[in-house]
Amino acid sequence: AFLRQISPALVIQYLTHVFEAWSDQTPVLHDDMIAAHLDALSGMSDVGAASSATEPADEEHAVAVDAVGELRKRLQRFLRSSQFYSPERALARLPEDRLFEERALVLSRLGRHEHALGLLVFSVASLALAEQYCIDNVGGCPDVFVTLLRTLMSAPPRDVFDKEAQAIRSGAIGVSASDKHSTADDIEDARQRMHWQFAGHLLSVHYLHIPAADALRILPRGMEFTPDIVEYLRNQLCALDQDMRSTNLAQNLRVGADQQARRQVRRMQSSYIVVTETRTCPHCLKRIGSGTAFAVIPPRSGKEKEEGHAVVHYSCWQRQKSASKKSSAPEASASVSDEVPLLTISLTMQTATLATFALAVAGAAYAAGADSNHAVKGKAMNGGSAAAAAPAPEARTVTVTTTVNGAGANQASFAAAALAGALAFASYM
Repeated sequence: AFLRQISPALVIQYLTHVFEAWSDQTPVLHDDMIAAHLDALSGMSDVGAASSATEPADEEHAVAVDAVGELRKRLQRFLRSSQFYSPERALARLPEDRLFEERALVLSRLGRHEHALGLLVFSVASLALAEQYCIDNVGGCPDVFVTLLRTLMSAPPRDVFDKEAQAIRSGAIGVSASDKHSTADDIEDARQRMHWQFAGHLLSVHYLHIPAADALRILPRGMEFTPDIVEYLRNQLCALDQDMRSTNLAQNLRVGADQQARRQVRRMQSSYIVVTETRTCPHCLKRIGSGTAFAVIPPRSGKEKEEGHAVVHYSCWQRQKSASKKSSAPEASASVSDEVPLLTISLTMQTATLATFALAVAGAAYAAGADSNHAVKGKAMNGGSAAAAAPAPEARTVTVTTTVNGAGANQASFAAAALAGALAFASYM
């Protein structure tokens, strides 16, 4: 507030340092920056008007005009770059009879592109600025070029200062500077020819942003069929043909993927598993009955693929999963040897026979085969009512310990261990 009382230029210089050095994002300061520019422009306009009133001050007037132009450029750069000022407050502070480019920039921030393009076309009288405005805002508003084309084909609004008509009357712009456009009809005819010509330029250059359906609906029937329009229609036909080819290609790919999925479903539905009364679970060696829940495990290795799918009890499959999770946990190294005892079988024999011992060893071997990284200890108690009725002899314990090196143990190694245990028991008996 103190610097504003002295000079708006000092406010601009101070706020420029604040924004560049400290990257300040306070909305109030950004609004003050716009207000300081407007105050400085208002003072320069008064000085320029006073200097132009006196004839010998032509050089001073030119310097004032250059200073105003430079200050306006700085204000426009700030309006484009800053994201923290309030567009509503800035629009309320801008004068309505001048600074139309600045007003168009603020209107673009508010999304009022039709009003902004009307100012650039009629009040600023610059079709090039209107085209650049569309290029800058086409990312946020894809139909901004259609809005410009509609503005070119319509009459100027009543509430818009029509500087373009004055420029056409003075010969500054138009089809030919030598033509005299004195009446309103002559001015409108010259404006129409100029707008039609520029519309052809927009159609030929920015055809990707102007759909043919919108362009044909906006263009008047009496418009000349210029080479620019021919080029636009050719580009639109090529784009439509390319879109149709891309759509057909994508459709064919989707049809192929759908057919492949259908064939895979039919192949999966055609595969089946026959569970007979004699089929046993490879984990527990029990039969898989008709009322038992079972799981089908697809083959993974080459040998398993030759044997086909494995049918196991659902409970056995769940135990195998839980055992696999436990085996994946890191274990502490308790011994210096790499040999891990994988099978330890302890049998308390009362009326044991070689057959019962072999069955116990085989069952433990199959159970151990489900998890080759952990020791499995199984105890088989063989007795019965007859043994319980008679006095039991002294219990004898047979311990068979088999060590398999490394993690490469499989079911075959455990079967060999079972056979060795059976032979050891036969020699013991």
